[in-house]
Amino acid sequence: MGSLLRYKIASVTGTIVLGIGSFMTCLSLDHTVILMGDLFLVLGILFMGYGYSKWQP
Repeated sequence: MGSLLRYKIASVTGTIVLGIGSFMTCLSLDHTVILMGDLFLVLGILFMGYGYSKWQP
């Protein structure tokens, strides 16, 4: 049961990072912040893909 904890944490972290990146991308007018938001979106997808590959609620 303890081995699934890192996958759960990665999944939840990916969901949070995805939400932050979405708001940064949608609400910003500065190109640098939009690019950072896009990077957060990609990182969130990677975290969630890693987490949900082993742990499926």
